[in-house]
Amino acid sequence: MKYRFCVYTFLFAGLLLWTGGCRAPEPTSRPHPDGGLQARESPMLTALVRAGKLPPLEQRLPEEPLVVHPCEGPGYYGGTWHMMVDNPDLGMYKMIAGYAPLMRWKWDASGLEPGTAKRWEYSADGTRLTIHLRRGLKWSDGVEFTSEDLAYWAELCTEQKQRLTWPFWALVNGKMPRWETPDRYTFVLKFAGPNWYVPLHLATGFWWSDEYNTPKHYLKQFDPKYNPAYTDYKVFDKKNRSHFNPDRPTLWPWKLKAIEDGGFKMVFERNPYYYMTDPLGRQLPYIDRVEAVYVPNAQVRVLKILAGEVDAQFRLVDPRDLGLYMHGRRSGDYRVILWSEASGGMTSFLVNWSPPDPVLRSLVRDVRFRKALSLAVDREKCNEVAWRGLATPKQATISREAWHFNTPEGRAVFERWARSYAAFDLEQANRYLDAMGLTRRDAQGYRLRPDGKRLQLTIDLPPASITSYEIDEAVIVRDGWEKLGIEVRLRNWPSAQFSLRQKLGQFEISVHGEAEMDLFTYPDWVFPTTDVYWHAQVGKWYKTGGKEGEPPEGIMKRLLDIYDAIKRERDINRAHALVLEAIRLHTEEGLFAIGTVSDTPAIIIAKNRFRNVPVEMRTMGPWAPATPATSYPETFFFAPDNWSPPGQMAHLSATGSRP
Repeated sequence: MKYRFCVYTFLFAGLLLWTGGCRAPEPTSRPHPDGGLQARESPMLTALVRAGKLPPLEQRLPEEPLVVHPCEGPGYYGGTWHMMVDNPDLGMYKMIAGYAPLMRWKWDASGLEPGTAKRWEYSADGTRLTIHLRRGLKWSDGVEFTSEDLAYWAELCTEQKQRLTWPFWALVNGKMPRWETPDRYTFVLKFAGPNWYVPLHLATGFWWSDEYNTPKHYLKQFDPKYNPAYTDYKVFDKKNRSHFNPDRPTLWPWKLKAIEDGGFKMVFERNPYYYMTDPLGRQLPYIDRVEAVYVPNAQVRVLKILAGEVDAQFRLVDPRDLGLYMHGRRSGDYRVILWSEASGGMTSFLVNWSPPDPVLRSLVRDVRFRKALSLAVDREKCNEVAWRGLATPKQATISREAWHFNTPEGRAVFERWARSYAAFDLEQANRYLDAMGLTRRDAQGYRLRPDGKRLQLTIDLPPASITSYEIDEAVIVRDGWEKLGIEVRLRNWPSAQFSLRQKLGQFEISVHGEAEMDLFTYPDWVFPTTDVYWHAQVGKWYKTGGKEGEPPEGIMKRLLDIYDAIKRERDINRAHALVLEAIRLHTEEGLFAIGTVSDTPAIIIAKNRFRNVPVEMRTMGPWAPATPATSYPETFFFAPDNWSPPGQMAHLSATGSRP
């Protein structure tokens, strides 16, 4: 760690000389000269209207736009937002500007607010969800977004001839839903039984809206059902990739325009038909263009920020470099804003419930084995070595900020979970293994399994170039487990292979960050509902309705029974109580994910001209509530010369009607 800091210090010193010491760089972008508060749309769109290439603003907005109240005030139009991403699939970008759901999570994940739908309601028995779309809301090419698009998505999911299938939350007792379109602006989902939390799923992350926002008028030309020139869905699937196909219409605030520099730069341009306005009736977003540069190397990302080449960065900013970023504020012409990472575990060591080795499987399914592994982790050392003391040593959990813990009972349940078997107690850990009968050892002092083989564990790790803290913590964990008489091997895998081994359940121990604000919609950290994390095989069974994977037994079945009860529960308070019941099971019988530390700060870098970024504490880490998209990046803007923020900060919110 000292070496890493020295390298950055040396590079930063050279960077200061290169940029002229304390001389601030020129701002990356300025607003358009005609983009002031008197403009109701971006000047670049006004020019297209005057040229007859675009309809007037009144014809591009829906009858009832979504009105957003910016946190600092109305912004100025224009400019290009330069940011970084770490993967060509643009997951980081979509968490900012790829969020176009029917209903949206509130910024604090405390409930929902309208999105492309203006309202929704359930039948009394919870089996029928009716969604009312905004009239006149349009795709980025000007074609109206209607219930026919959602029905097309439902047809594709039912046919299952391409990559789309019904998501797990749409199934009740393994049965697919039915749907109706009473008119162009009403879409009805009918379930085989009560399914009360579908709106939360529809609002969750970028991934679900990226699937159900299906532009039928565009995609049907590649669909063999409508175009006999195609005999399969290979071309269809390629054309339906929103982050690879500039021709695909979108509901995003900025539309993909081009992929440049050999795939290392993605250029987005404002959607002229976007459905949001500010309180003055001015169309959002304020910023004209976004350039997302693929920067896989973490050290290069640090230098680009210090050099002032990034306008605003909401992820990929390592908290361990906080001192470096604070020191570089003047030369980089940026400010540092701190949110909460809302992590439940910066690194969680996932214990595969169904490892390929049957003998090891019998061992890991004994809770005493998992308790021993947890008690042999020196979390204080993990914090000091890997996190420079910035984190909190604790057990793996979901986010303490989650709405399940908003009551005194909920907070108490969380604290017990966070402390469960989180002490560093090698003596007790050894007693657990001895009580299992693992008392025989070989000549090197390693314990022997029931079949006489040496007790070994392999920890899967991603490439060392992606993250260093997971490597640091894995070394500390290995040392603790070796002291129990377990031989531990660390193995780095290429990114794709690492992820595939985790998804297929081919690992013994793997690593993953853990955070979540809502278990109703992203249950996987507590409930084995999909083929990920520590429950890939059981999750596949649940996800496929029993067609694939491994049937649940014991605690796995108890957890799934609780989750199914949640789906049937209309009373939200009772549903939260069921979540707490499941967490109590994890506290004493779980430890499927063994945590080290959490609660690090989330660093946001924003150029001094880059405004309307909320400075009050918000959460960053969890992906399901779509942060920071829920803080409305559409309202971010570049301030002109001599601009100063208002003295009183307004609370950011949104309403569903024209001001």
